[in-house]
Amino acid sequence: MYFRLLVFAVFSIICSCGQKPTELPEPVSINHLQFIGSHNSYKKAIPQVIMDQISSENPGLAASLDYSHPGIWQQLDMGLRLLELDVYHDPEGGRFSKPLGLKMTGEEIDPDFDTPGFKVFHVQDIDYRSHHPLLEDYLKELKSWSDLHPNHLPVFITLNAKDQNYPEKGLTEALPFDKQAFQALDQVIFYHLGKEKLIRPADVTGSQPDLRTAIATNGWPELEDAKGKFIWILDEKAKKQEAYLSSLEAREAGVFFVTVSEDHPMAGIFILNDPVRQQAQIRDLVEKGYLVRTRADSDTQEARANDTQRRDKAFESGAQLISTDYYIPDQRWDSRYQVVFEKSSYTRINPFNTGKNLENFTFDEENEGVIGLDPQTFSLAEAQIDPLVLDVRTQAEVDEGIITGASHIDFLQEGFQQKIEELDLNKERPVLVYCKVGGRSAKAAEQLMDAGFKNVYHLEGGIDLWKSEGFPVVP
Repeated sequence: MYFRLLVFAVFSIICSCGQKPTELPEPVSINHLQFIGSHNSYKKAIPQVIMDQISSENPGLAASLDYSHPGIWQQLDMGLRLLELDVYHDPEGGRFSKPLGLKMTGEEIDPDFDTPGFKVFHVQDIDYRSHHPLLEDYLKELKSWSDLHPNHLPVFITLNAKDQNYPEKGLTEALPFDKQAFQALDQVIFYHLGKEKLIRPADVTGSQPDLRTAIATNGWPELEDAKGKFIWILDEKAKKQEAYLSSLEAREAGVFFVTVSEDHPMAGIFILNDPVRQQAQIRDLVEKGYLVRTRADSDTQEARANDTQRRDKAFESGAQLISTDYYIPDQRWDSRYQVVFEKSSYTRINPFNTGKNLENFTFDEENEGVIGLDPQTFSLAEAQIDPLVLDVRTQAEVDEGIITGASHIDFLQEGFQQKIEELDLNKERPVLVYCKVGGRSAKAAEQLMDAGFKNVYHLEGGIDLWKSEGFPVVP
């Protein structure tokens, strides 16, 4: 006892002589990272005949529109965690179903343009091609991809509420975004993604009086708490900000962070697109704890000239969100311009934080254990990830109908474990397992994990739920 008291006394003397105990490392929060992502992520290439016509009238405009992207799912699989969507209000459907460009191409418009709901594309009549016309299809895709990768880093999505019109050019009139339109937009996002998939301003604000105070006091969510979630940013100015925030629901539980002035109670995320001219302003905001999105390139100019100044300034600025059209080089040009971090990654520790004592962490997003999927996600996974689809029901059950392309191994038959171990497959290849109602498939999925398969999913509710929700089976 005397010895312990002596040790304590010596320790107290040492501390009183100016030696400080080691500072505990700070948890990594979302503002400590830097993400590269895509600008106008939905965009498909303009048909060449339309591009030729635009170029004959305005070569500069044609050059600025000459870019495109693979599907959202593919971008997420590549590692991009920043996306952008342009949305038009079309509550009755059909407003944008007859673009002028069709007269030049002779192609048919996607029938989903006739469906009521928000539409996603760039410019009415001339740059209308998108991987999905309907916003809800992007939301379904985002939800399904996230369900398949529940440990993914947070995904930021900026959104432009498009209502600009060009009456002098005779283009289709876009409807204005008013309070009701924004309420409908919030509702459709919340409906398809759900509260558990979102980080909203209210989630960051917590018990603080407003978002600005919460960021100054508590900071942003820790990275581990933000995994598997989406953060939506409304990229609009005063009039539309006011329309969005005029709703009590938006102020208290809205989906979107808004890009307001620094003295506004809702200040949290800023969009400053010129990292060269706005370098000092970006650095100041980042230093204060805010999130900033900027752009590494614009209108294809930097990529054509292989001019990396803007990209490099974006990296140096500390802006956490960096948008580009060239996360992969455009193969048509010799410049090989590309926006990517070291080791070909799209996420890194923000160099603005290199002097901070941050906890050790990993960018690992690998799944942990078997993941249950609903029929919609199971169906999308079938189409997107080249899985082995495995039916583990009895032969009699299979004879009543099977999901197209599925292989069959009866879970109840002797030797099931041996048969799955004999499957001639790369253990990294995803496996989708189903049975009648989900019980056997969950157990079979665990055995697949035990056999070394890394990405195993099972259909919750089984083929009974699959059929009840209208998904097909074949004899």
